Amino acid sequence: MSGVRVRTRAAALALAAVTVPAATAHAEARWSATDLTRVGDAALTGVTRVDGDTTWVYGVRVRQEGKVQPRTPLLLARDDGERSWREIPMPAFADRSNRISAIGAVSGDDAWAVGLYEESRGVFLTQHWDGTEWRVVDAPAPEGTKLAGAGLLDVSARARDDVWAVGWLIVVDSEVPDPDKPGGTIQETHGEAMFQHWDGEAWHLVPVPDAASLWSNSVTALADDDVWVSGYTSEDQPAMLHYDGTSWSRVPVPYDGVNGELIDLEARGANDVWAAGRTLNDDEDTGHALLAHWNGRSWKQVPAPADAGPVNDLTLAPGGVVAAGEQLDGTPYVMRLRRGRWSVPSVPPGGADGTRYLTGVAWTPQGVTAVGYEEGATGLPVPLLLTGGR
Repeated sequence: MSGVRVRTRAAALALAAVTVPAATAHAEARWSATDLTRVGDAALTGVTRVDGDTTWVYGVRVRQEGKVQPRTPLLLARDDGERSWREIPMPAFADRSNRISAIGAVSGDDAWAVGLYEESRGVFLTQHWDGTEWRVVDAPAPEGTKLAGAGLLDVSARARDDVWAVGWLIVVDSEVPDPDKPGGTIQETHGEAMFQHWDGEAWHLVPVPDAASLWSNSVTALADDDVWVSGYTSEDQPAMLHYDGTSWSRVPVPYDGVNGELIDLEARGANDVWAAGRTLNDDEDTGHALLAHWNGRSWKQVPAPADAGPVNDLTLAPGGVVAAGEQLDGTPYVMRLRRGRWSVPSVPPGGADGTRYLTGVAWTPQGVTAVGYEEGATGLPVPLLLTGGR
């Protein structure tokens, strides 16, 4: 089988270390934009609640040094009673972008961050937070398999000894000398899904049924026998897998359009699971919002506003969910589904050219916390952190 066509989540850019002052109000859209000037040039790529009192936002910081742009991982934290964000130092990740793909937390002193494949050592780099510091923990790569690229995209931490991570592999099927480039090679490759599980002692690769037909984007673990993984198939169809404690099975997700993918998963319980991504009407379509809900028996598509483009991130909120993404014209949106009705609080414009990108969203006591970046006057990213949007 040729495997899936490689398509990763939207990439972001960069950030730095300091205490950040409180937010300032943006009256028009009921948003508060946090002043991150002292953080420097950076892009925020995700946000998560690590416990009932604390929010983390993460991304990468970028510096310009001559013709190169060194990047370092960035993690900012704030307790609900605090007015400022503080930085939590992190070791560098293995990939040159130093990008944190995702963070999942059992509690404020038990969290996991995942990143890409470290080719020099043949392992995936994960990091564990014990409440005081981060510790690098290697996750294995498939033995006897040559990789042209690989990475972990999402992590779900349910308990100290029950953490799931999913990602991707670009497997080299064959390699021959390149006649046009002395010393170079021509590779034939295919992409496939990868699942890993932490049992309290070590990470272990988990067999994926028909892995070459699947690309895995997101995971949520509810119990030992209740784990969901979403992504897309080699035919560019939204894909959903469920683990019942013994084996994995494909579960159909209805959707409009001819192609699509599922990017994110969130769950309140076994009978209340949400998935989001995009659906495409044809080969020229950039995508429309795709939302689906599991009620314990089947997945049902949830109608979204007609002008909502692909969903980048999803979070649970009272009475429903909140999604962030891009409208069909490329402008960012945040939309909230509450008791069956959508509301779309406008996102204030910004950036050197008015362009903003929203990459992550979480529900906090202040309402929505949305993160991302915009292009600065120097061409480097400027971090974006908005709260409010009720």
